[in-house]
Amino acid sequence: MMRVVGLAAAAFLFVVLFYSSRFWPFQWWGRDGLLGIEALPPRGNVLRGWLRGTDVAPFDLLLWAVGAILLLSFVQAVVSFFNRGA
Repeated sequence: MMRVVGLAAAAFLFVVLFYSSRFWPFQWWGRDGLLGIEALPPRGNVLRGWLRGTDVAPFDLLLWAVGAILLLSFVQAVVSFFNRGA
């Protein structure tokens, strides 16, 4: 059962990272953002929209990659911490 939960969590994390990247090809909802949140546009590429107009905007893909690695490392550390006690 824990393997199914882990796989579901990994799939959810993959979708979140993929949606925030520039490679999200889908538009499954209208003009409103995801769940009505306008900061989450229907075409993905969230980070580029958030960085638009800043000095670091040209480096959005690099920042996304570093952020994804840090997020995955943090999740792996949390999972390892909880698995030690089991």
